[in-house]
Amino acid sequence: MLRAALLTLFILIVLPATANAACRQAPVADVWYDSPALQVWQDDKGFVTCVRPTGVEHVYRDTDPEVRLELDTVLGDRWVRLGRYKGYDGEDSTLESLGLNLYDASTGTAVPGAGWPVPGGHVDTGPDGIVARYFDGRTEVLDPAPASPDLNLAFQGRRVYWQTAAGPRTALLTLPEETTSAAKSLRARKMTNCTPRPGANLVARYRRIVVTRKGKSVHVCFNKRTTPIGNATAVERINQADVAYARPGYVGYLDANSGKKRELPSAGGPLAASSFVIAAVDTKGVLRAWNVDRKRPQVITRAGASEVAVTPDEVFWLAADGTPRAKTVR
Repeated sequence: MLRAALLTLFILIVLPATANAACRQAPVADVWYDSPALQVWQDDKGFVTCVRPTGVEHVYRDTDPEVRLELDTVLGDRWVRLGRYKGYDGEDSTLESLGLNLYDASTGTAVPGAGWPVPGGHVDTGPDGIVARYFDGRTEVLDPAPASPDLNLAFQGRRVYWQTAAGPRTALLTLPEETTSAAKSLRARKMTNCTPRPGANLVARYRRIVVTRKGKSVHVCFNKRTTPIGNATAVERINQADVAYARPGYVGYLDANSGKKRELPSAGGPLAASSFVIAAVDTKGVLRAWNVDRKRPQVITRAGASEVAVTPDEVFWLAADGTPRAKTVR
């Protein structure tokens, strides 16, 4: 009990913002996320975010010197989630998670709550049901029925899916309006063993994954290996070495470490991807999913589908009559 009480004395603080004409030139090895809109990097005491179009910088520190911060995710080039950890995994030590905090990089303010992160808020599951809580104080009850804290949710833009004993359910989130400033193109530079093509612009860097574009050609680099993925219009980090992407006519999954790709025919629409799984609807209305550890994709339905979302185990979609459907990915 004493130890738990002491932990509450240490908090994550955000130092006052500074505004410059441009973001500081962060050491390449310390950058965890980078794009034309936002840069997130680690210094010796915590993390720094800089909104590139405005030059607004925030510094994140923990008052406990034994706690270290790690970047968990970035949403919409604005919302940054940092994890607080104590100790290390090893034979003589254990890693203790002290929680995850979501911040607005444009203001440095924390978003109250925990749970599944969405732009500007969280979606919680528990005794109060499934509830969305936003940074502006709004709440939305998506389902008042008590839910397990371990309930899996699947997201596609504003739409969220989940399973119940009676079958899949869905709801729409009222997300905050996007207020990010327009970002200028950013010339790619050599980073994390990746040398860009001359004249290539940075799409995004996810720690050791570097995505660049030159004209209609997008390349993904990981630890010196560079793989072309065509004229990709969307790229999403999946894990430390994998990305999913959409290009005209296809959705793909790339293991950037080996260069191995899987692709499904796609009629377009938002990218549906999760750990080792992609899904897409083709021009004939056939919905397929591919667990990339399998040799072949799986036909989910031939009856048409929209607003497809995936988890590592399931595919969710709206049928032609608007009802939510789900199927296990094999």
